[in-house]
Amino acid sequence: MANGIEASAVEPSGIESESTRERILDVAEALFAERGLAGTAVRDIAREAGLTAPSLYNHFDGKHALYEAVLVRGVEPLFKIIGPGGSAEEAVAATPANRVQQTERILDSIMDHFSGHPNIAKLIQHESLTGGENLSHIVHGWLGPIVSTGVSSMKNNGQTVWNEDEQPMAVAAWIHVILGHFAMAPLLRELFKIDPLAPEQIERQKKFLRRFAQIMIAGPE
Repeated sequence: MANGIEASAVEPSGIESESTRERILDVAEALFAERGLAGTAVRDIAREAGLTAPSLYNHFDGKHALYEAVLVRGVEPLFKIIGPGGSAEEAVAATPANRVQQTERILDSIMDHFSGHPNIAKLIQHESLTGGENLSHIVHGWLGPIVSTGVSSMKNNGQTVWNEDEQPMAVAAWIHVILGHFAMAPLLRELFKIDPLAPEQIERQKKFLRRFAQIMIAGPE
């Protein structure tokens, strides 16, 4: 588990226990994204998942353990892509000829992950907008190490056009572009009359991000 963070869970017996656990996480992810941790009751999660509250406690010790499990499932895979020792560091060490291809694979992997869990972006946005009690935990326990790796990778990238003061802002721009596509999907849907979460729009966004990466790294042609 990344940074020693553990999701406290009690695994029940039975063939369907894992699918039930995933259903609980899906519901909790959506409700936490909409209401935050404080505004979400265990009974609401249980009801939406088709369970009783006592049945939910067979899978998770409590609401905080469930919230942590949502973060583990939603954010931990990004460590394998961007975090310390992840693919982003490998891309920087690659030859220039391979760096672009590796960067494109990284961006595709990030988009694929968020397309499967779009509410994670909304959850992060909710905590940011409300200044929720878990914002510090999300930043320092999860996003901080990822961003630090991004900044370090940019510093070590001889192709970058950004000076040292600009590099954190460049990383922040990536956060806005990627998270914003999912967190602001309702606004984009209304503004552009498209479904940002539709497979064809995800593919279009991937294509845009590849082009955006070229400009971000080496400047316009």
